[in-house]
Amino acid sequence: MTTSIRISNIIRIVLLVAFASLLYSIFSDSHEDNPRKGRNFRRPRFSSKPTQNSAMASQYLKSIASRRSIYALSKESTISNARLQEILTETIKHSPSSFNNQAGRAVLLLGDSHNKLWELAEETVKSKLPPQAYEGLKPKLYGYKNGYGTVMFFEDGQTLKPYKDSHPEMPFDQWSEHSVGMLQIHTWDALELEGLGANLQHYNYLPGFKDLVRQQWNLPESWDLKGQLVFGKPAGQPKEKAFDQVEGKRLLVFGE
Repeated sequence: MTTSIRISNIIRIVLLVAFASLLYSIFSDSHEDNPRKGRNFRRPRFSSKPTQNSAMASQYLKSIASRRSIYALSKESTISNARLQEILTETIKHSPSSFNNQAGRAVLLLGDSHNKLWELAEETVKSKLPPQAYEGLKPKLYGYKNGYGTVMFFEDGQTLKPYKDSHPEMPFDQWSEHSVGMLQIHTWDALELEGLGANLQHYNYLPGFKDLVRQQWNLPESWDLKGQLVFGKPAGQPKEKAFDQVEGKRLLVFGE
C-alpha cells in the first residue's frame, strides 16, 4: 500500500516537472535574451482548430458600401495621372469576361480631352433633345465638365465576332454587357479607395454621340461606347441613400 502511494506521488511530481518545463520552454523561447533564439531549435506545438477569418471580405464589403455617386467634383485629383493609368491597366486586365474574350476597352480623358467630351455631350443634347430637356440637363453637364477626368468604357465588337460566329446559340451580347459592367464597377471602386469621387453616366444613348466620340479620338468603328465615369476630388457629399428590405425580398435563401 505504502509503495503504491509513493509511486503515485512520484508520477505526479514527474508530470508537474514536465509541465513546468514545457511552460518555461514556451515563454522563454520568445524572450529576446533566450540563448536558443535564432537557432534551429524546435519545440512541440499544439494544433488548434482553425477559425473563420473574414477580415479580408469585410474590408472589401466596406469599400463597396463606401462607393457612392458624387456629383460635386473639382478639377483636382488625389493621385497622379500615372497612378490613374496603372489602376485602369489592372482593372482592364483582371475584370472577367465570357470565354476570356477580353473585349472590354477603356479610354482615359484628362485636361482638354475631358472638357471636349462634355462639350460634345452638350452639343448633342441641345441638337437632339427638346429645349426643356436641354435646360434640365445643362447644370449636370457643367458639373461633369468641372470634374478632373473621365473614363470612357467600350466593348469591341470585332473581338466578340469570332465567339458569336462559332457559338451562335450563346448570348455573348448579354454576357459582354455583364463584363463591361464589372469593368466599370471595379474601376469605380478602385478610384473611390484612392480618395476620388465619381459618378457613372450613359450619354451614349444620345443619337450620334458614339460617332462623335469615335471621330474625335480616332477610335475603331468596332468600339461601342457603353458608359462614362466622371471623377475628381470630391467637392461635396453624396446624397442620402435609402435601402429596400434585403432578406426575404431581394435575397432568398434555400437549403439552410
